[in-house]
Amino acid sequence: MDRKKFLNLLKNLQSIMRCPACGAIYTVEEIQYMGSQDGYFLLSMTCSKCSLPVWVNFFAGGTQAAPVTDLTIYDFELSQRPAINQNEVIEFHRMIHSFDGNFKKALKLKTRE
Repeated sequence: MDRKKFLNLLKNLQSIMRCPACGAIYTVEEIQYMGSQDGYFLLSMTCSKCSLPVWVNFFAGGTQAAPVTDLTIYDFELSQRPAINQNEVIEFHRMIHSFDGNFKKALKLKTRE
């Protein structure tokens, strides 16, 4: 990626990214280029209002069809499951509230004998 395209990309990112703590828009001076490899870029940003440091890693180019990942088919299958509902959250909260440190009992696992 040439310098002009990269600076344009930074300008676009700067206009849409906000500090996750206070919501301030980052100025160009708060964005620091840390490095890049194979179309992946790493930026460091520090909010001037609340001083929260943030690292951003993004893919912006190259000839790869998709980023390399360590996900397995099991991970993909998990992502296809329905969302957790309110009752499941309440049940989990009750379980954690009464948790005594015994995982086998809490998760109802059978012990090997």
